[in-house]
Amino acid sequence: MTLFPGARLFFGGDVVEVVDVEGLHTTVRNERTGEYSSVPLGRLAAGARSIGAPAPTSSNGVGLLLASLSADQRQRLEERAGHVREVLSGYRSGHPGCVLPSEPRPAYDPDLPLKDRTAAKAADLGVSARTIERWLTAYRESGEAGLVDARAGRVSSVDPRWEEAVRRVMADSVTGSTPTRSALLLRAEERLTSEYGKGTVPIPSRSTAYARLAWLAKGTNAVSGSAKARRSIAERPQGTYGRLRATRPGEYVVLDTQDLDIYAMEPVTCRWVPLQLTIAQDLFSRCVVGLRVTACSTKAVDVAGVLFEAVCPPLEDTVRPALAPYHGLWDEVGASIPGSPGCCSSSPARPGRR
Repeated sequence: MTLFPGARLFFGGDVVEVVDVEGLHTTVRNERTGEYSSVPLGRLAAGARSIGAPAPTSSNGVGLLLASLSADQRQRLEERAGHVREVLSGYRSGHPGCVLPSEPRPAYDPDLPLKDRTAAKAADLGVSARTIERWLTAYRESGEAGLVDARAGRVSSVDPRWEEAVRRVMADSVTGSTPTRSALLLRAEERLTSEYGKGTVPIPSRSTAYARLAWLAKGTNAVSGSAKARRSIAERPQGTYGRLRATRPGEYVVLDTQDLDIYAMEPVTCRWVPLQLTIAQDLFSRCVVGLRVTACSTKAVDVAGVLFEAVCPPLEDTVRPALAPYHGLWDEVGASIPGSPGCCSSSPARPGRR
C-alpha cells in the first residue's frame, strides 16, 4: 500500500484521508467527523487498506497548505470535498460504509452517468457544470488540497523590505509613546528613503499599507492598547514554549503558589487571614520536595525556604520514606552550603542520596 498526501484509506472502521506524512508519523483526517489525528506510520500501514484514492501529488507543501487554513476556510473545504465525493461515488463520505440516512440521493445514484451527477450538483450549488468538472479534476490530482481556494495561499504582494522597515520602526517605538498608524508608516517610509533612496522600494497603497500594518502589529500593541502591555510583550521570551520532559529524579523541580480555601486566625488580633501554599515538586517522581504555607501572601523569603528545603532536607531519615528518598543535591555539594544539615558534619552519606 502506498501512502501519500491525499490517499483515502479505510482505517479503524472509518474512512480517513492522509493529510501529511512526516518521518514515522502521519496526519490523517476522519472524513466522517472531520477531526485530525496523528497516527504512527507502522500502525497505519498495518491496520489500513486502500479504498481508491487520487494519484500522488508532487507538491511538498500540501500539509503546510492545509495547516495554514483558518477554521472557516477548513469548514468550507470540507463542504466542497463532500460535494465532490457525492458526485464521484454518490456518498458524501465517498464510501458506502459511511452512509447518511438519505443517501444515495436519486440525482446522485452511482448507476447514473457522471455527466448527469455533475449537472445535478451544479444545479444544487448554483454554479456552472464547468466549475464542478474543475473540482473533480483537482480532487483526482491532489485530493482535498486541490480544492483549496487559490486566494487562501496567496502571498502578499507588498515588498518585503517595506515590511521589514515597519517591523523595525515598531521595535524602536516599544519604549516610547504609542504612535498613530500614519506616523508609524511615515517613519518607515523615511527609513526606506534613507537606506535605499527615494522611490527605490515601492510603497503600497494606503488601504494595503493599513491592512498589512494591522497584520504585522497583531498581538504587539504597537499602534493600539496599553504602552505598559506593549513593553511587557516585547520583553517576553521569543522562543517557543514547550514541555519539560524529565528523564531522572532530581533533574527538574517545578514550583507553584496557590491560594487555599482555608483561613487562619491571627493570635493577637483574632483576624481571619487567607493562606497560600508554595510547593516544590520533582517533575519525574512527582514527589513533594519542599512546602511552605504562608499567611496573606507569599514573599521571597518563603520561596527561598522552599528551595532550601528542596536541596537540603532535614537530617532525620524518618522524614522521607524509602518510597520517596531524597534526590536533591549530592552530599558533597549540599555540605558546602552554610546552614545545611550536611555542612561541617562528619556523618556518612545516607543511602538513597544521589
